[in-house]
Amino acid sequence: MLDIVSMENKWRDYWKKNNVFKFTKGDKNFSIDTPPPTVSGKMHLGHAYSYPHQDFIARYKRMKGYNVFYPWGFDDNGLPTERYVEKTRNVTIENTPLGDYIEICKEESKKAELELADAWYSIGLSASFNDYIDTSSDFSMKMSQKLFLDLARSGRAYRAEAPYIRCPTCKTAISQIEMKDAIIDTDLVYINFDGIEIATTRPEMLGACVAVFVNPGDERYKNIIGKKIKVPLYGNEVPVMSDESIDMNFGTGAEMLCTFGDQNDLELWRKYNLDSRIILKNDKLNDSRYLDNIGIKEARKRIIEELKKNNYIIKIEKIKHSVNTHERCGTPIEIGISKQWYIKDLDIKKELLEFGDKIEWIPEYMKTRYDNWVNGLRWDWCISRQRYFGIPFPVWYCNKCGTIIYADEKDLPVDPRLVNKNIKCPACGSDDVQPERDVMDTWATSSISPTLYLTHINSMDMYPMDVRFQGHDIITSWAFTTILRSYLHYNKIPWKKIAISGNVYDPFGQKMSKSKGNIVEPKDIIEKYGADALRFWGSTTMPGENIKLREQDLVRGKKTVIKLYNSLNLLKIISGGKIQGDINIIKSPVNKWIMSKYEKTVREVTGYMDAYEVMKARSALDKFFWSNYCDNYLEIIKNDNEEYRNENIAVSYLIMENVLKMYSPIMPFITEELYHEIHPDSISIALEKYPEYDDKYLFNEENDIDYIISVINSIRALKSSLKISMAAPIDSLNITGDSEKIGRYGYIIKNLMHINNIKITSGENININVIQ
Repeated sequence: MLDIVSMENKWRDYWKKNNVFKFTKGDKNFSIDTPPPTVSGKMHLGHAYSYPHQDFIARYKRMKGYNVFYPWGFDDNGLPTERYVEKTRNVTIENTPLGDYIEICKEESKKAELELADAWYSIGLSASFNDYIDTSSDFSMKMSQKLFLDLARSGRAYRAEAPYIRCPTCKTAISQIEMKDAIIDTDLVYINFDGIEIATTRPEMLGACVAVFVNPGDERYKNIIGKKIKVPLYGNEVPVMSDESIDMNFGTGAEMLCTFGDQNDLELWRKYNLDSRIILKNDKLNDSRYLDNIGIKEARKRIIEELKKNNYIIKIEKIKHSVNTHERCGTPIEIGISKQWYIKDLDIKKELLEFGDKIEWIPEYMKTRYDNWVNGLRWDWCISRQRYFGIPFPVWYCNKCGTIIYADEKDLPVDPRLVNKNIKCPACGSDDVQPERDVMDTWATSSISPTLYLTHINSMDMYPMDVRFQGHDIITSWAFTTILRSYLHYNKIPWKKIAISGNVYDPFGQKMSKSKGNIVEPKDIIEKYGADALRFWGSTTMPGENIKLREQDLVRGKKTVIKLYNSLNLLKIISGGKIQGDINIIKSPVNKWIMSKYEKTVREVTGYMDAYEVMKARSALDKFFWSNYCDNYLEIIKNDNEEYRNENIAVSYLIMENVLKMYSPIMPFITEELYHEIHPDSISIALEKYPEYDDKYLFNEENDIDYIISVINSIRALKSSLKISMAAPIDSLNITGDSEKIGRYGYIIKNLMHINNIKITSGENININVIQ
């Protein structure tokens, strides 16, 4: 009886103890840019679905003779880690000195990484867990700071006081990368605006109004474009302007422009170089008249009351409205003005699109998301964050003359917030300096993952890497920023291919979430079905497709594990434990048939694996293994005569071990177990040579035996209809069909289906009748 859990644990320990998957650089290398998961959570089913995709290819390439560099890393800096640490250790930056806070974050990250590494290893990933990197390490900090200095020297990284996007909940600047649209229920307030009726969802921003905009084609407002009107309550005059971006069908077609209610306000403000009236800061409004440093909801209520009191309200409608939110916490963003660090990218959209064209996208249609994102860029990439545990900018500012002071590369890594000694301004010589207290966006480090991985092994000559695996939900963040950084630093693509996976949904098509209560833990699946079955489930979709968690796929995976196990046991019985024989000369027509089927399967599976179409590869292998090999070939040779005994043993074992090799990238545990039974001296099936197609084993007898199998299937159907066992004997059958083939291979039919006598009748179609 196969104990799947114990068997898988055995091989996990074996692989780790023997460092089976270590990378040794050679002439034929294959490199993977691995997604570094965050340490702020645990491995979820989405990980258990997507990460095996990269392992399928890593294991396949290893067996194809490549030295596979499959690194591992953890993304452990930034806001997610801060939130995690504050929850687990009950510390905050408000009650902990900065240096101590950073050390606590590092301690907790290390603990989490060790636990998480075991979780990822449990699904059979063949990555370099023994030598992983993390994004908060001194090594990663040094590389991030060095590349930042490169960008600063070239003018690509710059600091500017400008409008920026801020999350009031997370209390930090964010970038366009981190925003998502959300539909909310809100009020559309219609206001009498000095004779013009405008509609707004942000009445609390009235004190920030600097213009009113209408569409130039709107006949209702043509006579007032260019005039000035007074802002209700506040009395300041603002111009009435026109722009084709204004939707004539929303509200009244007239909109107030405030600094800043949303991105549209900002774009028009920039386009027409308007004045600014900033009243929103840190999620509080202060207009020095009606609003005195109060929250948005209270401010909205107060302004509406004042407008009603002064008869400016015409009506209020309930509507659903799209707003920009921070993707991490769902809070509607605010737009303000402050000094932030940026990476300049708006001027190189064309080059970034061209770089996207140079990369092979798997599937190809996913490239559209990248193209749309680049074409839709509105902001340079804001990389500064008002947080604490992250890569610090290696920068100080002179309080005397304002010069930006950059750290010397030989001093990297450095944290200016904690090390401020002996820093003098190169411009004026003053030592009155202050450190930059912001840290870099975590994507600013994740975006250089190819550099981090390859520098870690001193192998930048392997740049670009061969492939990046990632989800489609981070094409606009991780894929985009990595391509951007690769262009800016090296003028090279970061990888030759990018393979995209989808999301996981429950059986009813709902995205899994804690709030819906439909979360399924990977460890629970592994305990019930095994890691091989979990990986089998992950192979049931094409690249880029979303997947449902369906129990039948897990059951199929587990059944495949058991079928492989039982098949080898059957071979042992058939062969009497003998695992040898000569197959240079094949005489048996059944062996010629199965070898032809096998070679064609090798060719088909290899082609699909080379194209990263693992689902098609596994489906082709399933068809051969279950139908041709198990249901027919093994059953035939089990009842075969002694004439071909040695040949049958040799062929059946050759095919069995190569079937194990082809399944190995997808189902590494059971294949390792069974391969060691056949070849106990093997280090690992993962290091064995993948089967290669050989057309010398294609035989004409394939078609003949295919026909005989179709006759056998008809007899099986007959037995099923008669509700008798497949092993039950039948004295006499009349078989109508190709009399020549049936006559030549009738012994196969008799032996397999337990028929004593066969009467053959010629005919075009197969027809089976029991002779009474």
